[in-house]
Amino acid sequence: MEKPLYRQVISDLEKRINHLKPNDRLPSERQLLIQYNVSRNTIRLALQDLEERGLIYRLHGKGTFVSSRYLDQPNIGEMYSFSEEVRRSGQKPTTLNQSLKLVEPNQKIAEQLNLQNAEKAYELVRLRLANDQPYIYSKTYLPEKLFPSLTLDELQGVPLYDVLKDKYKQLGVMAFEDVQAVNLDKQESEYLQEEVGSASLKIYRKTINEKNVPIEFTISVARGDKFIYRSKQYNHLL
Repeated sequence: MEKPLYRQVISDLEKRINHLKPNDRLPSERQLLIQYNVSRNTIRLALQDLEERGLIYRLHGKGTFVSSRYLDQPNIGEMYSFSEEVRRSGQKPTTLNQSLKLVEPNQKIAEQLNLQNAEKAYELVRLRLANDQPYIYSKTYLPEKLFPSLTLDELQGVPLYDVLKDKYKQLGVMAFEDVQAVNLDKQESEYLQEEVGSASLKIYRKTINEKNVPIEFTISVARGDKFIYRSKQYNHLL
C-alpha cells in the first residue's frame, strides 16, 4: 500500500536532513510546494511532524532550520492509543461503549469539527478500563457526513480508529490535545467509581486526516489517581 503523500514528503525530508548540518536552513514552504508538487496542507503536516519530533525548528519570519541536536527516539507525535499504553504497562485494556446517537452538537464542538449550521455528528460515549478498573470516561463526536450510517454494533470489540479507517477510509494522521485539571461531577464520578469532586484531568482532543480535515473531537475525563499524562518536549535551539 502506497504511503500517504505527507508521509512520502516526511521520509524524503528526513533523508535530506541527515545530510545537512545543525542550523542549516531548509527550503521555504513555497519552494517545497514546487519541489514535491503537493498541496500546502501536505507540506504543513510534514513540517509539523518533523518539528514535533525535534528534527527541525522554525523561526518566525526567518525560516525552517535543522535542529542542532538530533534525538533518535520514537516519534513523539505518534497517535496515542489507550489500549496500547495499558498493554505496555502489563494490564488488560477494555472499552465499554455506552451509547451512540446522532446529535446537533453545541457551537464549541461544531467549530472543532468545522460543521455548518444544522450539520450533525455522532456522539459516542465510552468507558475505558485497565484490569477492569475505570480510568477514562469520554464523549467522542464524529461528523455524520464523514461516517454515514455508523452503528454501535460495528464498534463492539473493534478499535474505533480501525472502523474509521477500514470502513470509511478516514485515517487520523495528527491529533491536538488540551489538558485541564478539573473535579469530577456527579455523572463522571458514577462512571469512574470515584467521589464527586475528586481530582481528574479533562482532555480535549481533535484528530485530523491527511487533508487537514477534522474527523474526531473527544472530551475525556481521566481519574487523577490512575492516569498519568506524559509529555516529551525538546529545546530546538540547543
